[in-house]
Amino acid sequence: MNWFKSISLVGVLLVAAPALAQQRPVPNAPRPLRGYLIGGGGASINTAQTSVMLSAEIAENMTRLVQAYMSVAFYDNIMSDASRNQLQQVGSALTTITGTAWQFDGRDRARTFTFGGKVLVPATASVHPYVGGGFGALNVRRIIHEQSRGNVTQAYLAQFGSPDGVIDPTDTDTTHAMGEVAAGVGAVIGKAYVDVGYRFRKAFHTGGQSFDISQVGAAVGVKF
Repeated sequence: MNWFKSISLVGVLLVAAPALAQQRPVPNAPRPLRGYLIGGGGASINTAQTSVMLSAEIAENMTRLVQAYMSVAFYDNIMSDASRNQLQQVGSALTTITGTAWQFDGRDRARTFTFGGKVLVPATASVHPYVGGGFGALNVRRIIHEQSRGNVTQAYLAQFGSPDGVIDPTDTDTTHAMGEVAAGVGAVIGKAYVDVGYRFRKAFHTGGQSFDISQVGAAVGVKF
């Protein structure tokens, strides 16, 4: 009778297997990307020296392939070559004229606010290459120190001006309209969102001049 029991057991297993398979929970499909909130950092790469940059950004999908975003950023120092060269030239000239040492050091701290849109390039459900652009404002605060005389920002600007036009000589804290273009790749990793990208920012001001910032950066946060 052992063979009969074995055949019966096999039959029961064959009948039960499809039912068990149907009872297994089906994993939920990943929710489509609706937006993200990220923060990160990077560097400006076309100024007189590489500047540390910190940023935060929030975005929401308008359609499956179009996002609207709002971004803020802080730059530690974006002083141009023209302004740095002027600091050295003025220091050398004053040293020669007065017979005492003059050495200036300057810094342009900046904040930006932009809003715009991105077009997502179809790739996979979790990887989202993009291109985009937007408009906003660049606020720059210039600080100039002389090695033995301390902060001389206002006196220096009143006497020698700003060769790059980024700062109004009558106002050390100046704001300009700004436009930007962006390109990069965003990736969904579980509930996290990671972005690696490049941005070119152009600030506009008087006299037909402009000031450019190229930056690379990475950010991480949450998707929703």
